[in-house]
Amino acid sequence: MDVSIKTDKQMYQFAKSVKYLTIFPDKTIKHYPSLRKIAEDICVDYTTISKKLAENNPCLCQSQNEGYIFFIRKL
Repeated sequence: MDVSIKTDKQMYQFAKSVKYLTIFPDKTIKHYPSLRKIAEDICVDYTTISKKLAENNPCLCQSQNEGYIFFIRKL
């Protein structure tokens, strides 16, 4: 196993960079630093995600292309 985080400081810095958690329809979980990065991966406009998160955190978003549903939580 290749461990890239070796110190407390590195772990803290990494944890600070994680702003959003997304669960995909195949039950995988991915973390993101920005809504724009999420939007690139799930084909939902970042403004739509932002609006839904403002109403409810966490929220569900459906992709425009395939109709997949994603669970997004702002951390």
